[in-house]
Amino acid sequence: MPDHRAAAKQDREAAFWDDVADRAETDDHTLRVQRQDGHDRTMPWLDHFDMAVFLDAIVAHIDLRPGLRVLDLGCGRGFLSVALAHRGAEVTGVDISPRSVTTAQHRAVISGVSPRCRFCVMDCENLDFPDASFDAVAGSCVLHHLDLHRAATEVGRVLRPGGKAAFIESMGLNPLLMAARALLPGRFGIEKASSSDEYPLTKRRLAQLRRSFDGELRHLFPQVVFLRMGAYLPFLRSPLAERTLRGLDHGLNTIPFCKSLGYFGLIAAEKRRNVH
Repeated sequence: MPDHRAAAKQDREAAFWDDVADRAETDDHTLRVQRQDGHDRTMPWLDHFDMAVFLDAIVAHIDLRPGLRVLDLGCGRGFLSVALAHRGAEVTGVDISPRSVTTAQHRAVISGVSPRCRFCVMDCENLDFPDASFDAVAGSCVLHHLDLHRAATEVGRVLRPGGKAAFIESMGLNPLLMAARALLPGRFGIEKASSSDEYPLTKRRLAQLRRSFDGELRHLFPQVVFLRMGAYLPFLRSPLAERTLRGLDHGLNTIPFCKSLGYFGLIAAEKRRNVH
C-alpha cells in the first residue's frame, strides 16, 4: 500500500531544495571544487564551522583510497561527491532534488572529476541499487531529513559486508542549542534556512539509528561547534566576535565532556561482516 505521507514529504523536500538550488551561487569559479577545498566555497560561512575537520573525519573513517565505490547519500549540489572523487573515489551521488543533481553534474565536469562521478535523482529512503553495491556511504546533513529506520536499513543494504558509512549531521544533544533552534530562526534578523521536515539527531533518534543499522554505529564530535553558533545573532556578527567564539569552541574541544555540546557531529558506522 502506498505511503502517501512519505510521498508528500518527499515532494516537499524536493521543492524546498530545488528552490535552494535556484537561489544559490552559480558562478563556475565559485562552484568549481579544488582538491584542497575543505568546505563548499559557495557557502563561505562553513569555514567558520571548521567543516574541513569534518570532511577529513569522513575520509579517515571510510578509509578512502583510489577506486573505492562510494555512495553520496543526499548529495545536494555535489560538493562532497566531487571532494571525494578528487581523492580517488568512484562516487555515485543521489538526491531528491532534480535541480541540485543538475548542479552536481555540472560541478563534477568543471572540477575535472566527471569520469569518477555519476549522479541521479533518487529517494534516499528507497535506493534503486542492488545489495552490497558500495564499499562506503557518506553524506552531509542528510539523515536528519529522513525516516531514520528506512534510511539506516537502506544504507546497510547497499553497503558490502564490512563497509563503512560516515555522515556529518545536525545533533540534538545540547538543550540550549535545541531551544535556540526552536525559538530564533525567522526572528531577530536570523534567517530560517531549514525545511519543515528536518529534525536534529537526539538521543532517541540516535538509538533508532543504531537499532536499524546492521552493524556498529557511533556518534563522534571531531570539533565542537557550539558557542560560535552565536554569530547568527545580529549583535555578534563581527569578525572579532566570530574569532572569539570560534577560539572558545576550540578550547571546549580539549575537554572530553564538552564534546557532546556540538551542533555538528559525525555518524560513523561499519556494517557487520558475513559470518560463515
